[in-house]
Amino acid sequence: MLIRPDELFSTPMALDVDTGLLDIAGRRVRPAVVWVRHASACALLAQARPAGSVTPLQAESWSGFLRQVASTASAALPGGTVVGPGQLAQARGLGVRTPRTVITNDVAAAARAVTAPTLLVKTPDFRLFEPDRANWPQCQPAVVGREAVARAAGDGRPVVVQEYVAHTRELRVYHLDGGICAFEVRKPDPSSPVTDPDSVTVTRVECPPRAADAVRTLCAAWDLRYGAFDLLVPDTGEPVFLEANPDGDWLWFERKARWHGVSFMAAVMVRELFVRSAS
Repeated sequence: MLIRPDELFSTPMALDVDTGLLDIAGRRVRPAVVWVRHASACALLAQARPAGSVTPLQAESWSGFLRQVASTASAALPGGTVVGPGQLAQARGLGVRTPRTVITNDVAAAARAVTAPTLLVKTPDFRLFEPDRANWPQCQPAVVGREAVARAAGDGRPVVVQEYVAHTRELRVYHLDGGICAFEVRKPDPSSPVTDPDSVTVTRVECPPRAADAVRTLCAAWDLRYGAFDLLVPDTGEPVFLEANPDGDWLWFERKARWHGVSFMAAVMVRELFVRSAS
């Protein structure tokens, strides 16, 4: 059963905490596999249509309700992980290479702290949390020299200032309950998926063994059944971990690559989890 975000507010639902039964518009079910996506209070608030139609209290109430539903299920997706740049410290502790990173509202100070000649400045997940596209240009990732970053004033909002890692390949790797599939992404600029998506090429590839090992190491440590991983591969072949998005979408990459294996693997994963839970 799929419930879309725009259907939440019009669908009568009740969770009996004592019995674990969920009533959806008069249909009573016992959740076996629950996959909650893009359901933080901030995401529900930002994606509400029309804009402003959802209050902060409504958004937090629905987010809490969905978390509670997931907690009653035998299997919940995507799994547990810290979200955001905090992943980098944990990955580094597990032996996975990561770029030097500072989160700051003082971009000039961060540029001095990150001892790299070239830097990447970015706002993670801005398309999910900034509903006004007019504000997207100031959020798009940019590769700049350290001197140029040091002169940037910023707008007072914390951003990620990161060492730019020279690389020969950029990978988007999907982990689905132990299964791995990968795409190679080529783009003229980090902001190209937003500013010029036609210039981006996506190719289905075999995941390099070292990249697959890194992804599986992190998923095991984080109890993560599903995740979309962004990795860079330099000349040395050692993968550099950038982030793991537990809500990462795959349809855009599939359409670009003209290969729909992730959708198939996701369906198989949910079915297998249901069979294991039901038995």
